[in-house]
Amino acid sequence: MKQTSPMEVGIPVIDVDKMYAFYTEVLSCKETRRADIAVELSQGLTTSANGYLNIWLQTPGGEVIKLMSPPDAPSLNPAPEQLSMRTGIAYLTFYCSDLAATLAAAEERGAVLRSDRALIGEDQHPLRLCFFADPEGNIIELVELNS
Repeated sequence: MKQTSPMEVGIPVIDVDKMYAFYTEVLSCKETRRADIAVELSQGLTTSANGYLNIWLQTPGGEVIKLMSPPDAPSLNPAPEQLSMRTGIAYLTFYCSDLAATLAAAEERGAVLRSDRALIGEDQHPLRLCFFADPEGNIIELVELNS
């Protein structure tokens, strides 16, 4: 396969406005387009029984997150205590230059820290990282590399 565009990840959301604000304001994603996906298409693709709103958000690194908002809110799928204990996508990783500020902004918007805060490390440490759950429980890893 020869990939022709950046990878895209779809995230079904319960509260599209809250999740849109989180991903754009905290993680600096930018909306590139949005579309109402018709019932016939969503049923044929098996993405939703009743159509949905799809919002494409481009990450600062160029990947795309699609917020999928169906008319009937999806059920919350909480992450296991240990992320490796379930198959499927366990988390999304964002690399940043300001881990402490980004984590603080995330927590102000409803994120919940999943990793030990003490593991975040000192500013001068070459690698700092943490895991948190976004407002709907999707796990995000933040990584800051200092050279």
